[in-house]
Amino acid sequence: MPRYLYKAKAGPDRTMEGTVEAATRAEAVARVDAMGYSPISVREAVEEGAGARRRAVWRRISAGSITVFTRQLASLIRSGVPILRALNTIRAQTGNPRLRAVVEDLGTVIRDGGMLSDAMGRHPRLFPRLYVSMVRAGESGGALDTVLFRLADAREKEEDLRRRVQAAAAYPALVAAVGAITIFVLLSFFLPRVAALFRDYRDLPLPTRVLIGASDFFSAHWYWLLLAAGLTAAVFRRVAAMEKGRALVDALKLRLPVIGVFLRDADIARFARTLSLLIEAGLPIDRALELSGETVRNAVLKEVVENVRRDAIRQGVPLSVGLQRHRDFPLFVANMVGVGEESGRLEDSLSEVAAFYEKQVDQKSRLAASLVEPALILVVGALVGFIVFAMLLPIFKLGGLL
Repeated sequence: MPRYLYKAKAGPDRTMEGTVEAATRAEAVARVDAMGYSPISVREAVEEGAGARRRAVWRRISAGSITVFTRQLASLIRSGVPILRALNTIRAQTGNPRLRAVVEDLGTVIRDGGMLSDAMGRHPRLFPRLYVSMVRAGESGGALDTVLFRLADAREKEEDLRRRVQAAAAYPALVAAVGAITIFVLLSFFLPRVAALFRDYRDLPLPTRVLIGASDFFSAHWYWLLLAAGLTAAVFRRVAAMEKGRALVDALKLRLPVIGVFLRDADIARFARTLSLLIEAGLPIDRALELSGETVRNAVLKEVVENVRRDAIRQGVPLSVGLQRHRDFPLFVANMVGVGEESGRLEDSLSEVAAFYEKQVDQKSRLAASLVEPALILVVGALVGFIVFAMLLPIFKLGGLL
């Protein structure tokens, strides 16, 4: 989508500049106006060359930058610094121009009498509903600094959990992809030339005949195989993007050995941590379940959370009983939630659940690194070894006859 540079009046004697993304110039003007500014000039931004594209990418606001901003703001507010001055301090020391513009916009809204939560709601990509709801709860309860610290801690744990999941899947996926490409290239382009040396021999060993047959098939139809693989991937992504298709794919993921439990534990840890944070901030259980359910990535588990929320609203069913009705959530979670409900410390029980499953994810990621990676290397090595053995076997046989 095109980017537009704007210059606008933000007050009687104050102007500001920034960028917005819009399909047309008229839409860009409307967006600037919706931000509460009076547009002076709006023109399309023109980036020249790869260097400009790299600078644009470099200036994107990462999740880590928002986490750092949250912790800085919490520290300044706890130290007694007024919120507007705290935002100006953060803006002055921020190196990212886009983040600086966002912080300046937050300060403008507050200077005009708005709330910090309302200002953050104007940037949903950076501050999701969960974040804004937590800040609003902190504002109403007079504990904004505490809520911001908890948000920063939760975001850091979420980022750490995501890195663990990505690290556990990245290397095995790389080994499998490189192995598949290597074997495909060998069978399609390299082996047909080597196999031509054995065409005149009638009594070839069985492994060599199997390998030559596979090589002939791959060399004759390699383009169809690539096309079929591409179409399969496209159809899979299309189906996974649909609501029913995604539910089916996510249900299959949960049924996979080892991987399914790993993905489930990561989602449970994310859900429990978020729900504990929201309840501790004073949000009603209905709203807390709705927001924490949005952090669950598996569609099946997300539907379970939604069903539990509906049961709690319509029938007054306790959270622990609602979780016991669904086998996709372990009984351990329901029991811990039940203990928290009985003791009146549900947020503490949920925090313990999150810590337990975060530890489980960490242990399983380490186990995957120590077992899955060597297993994949052995499989790829065995296939390549079979190819080499099948090609050398006729030579050994001829040497024995001589």
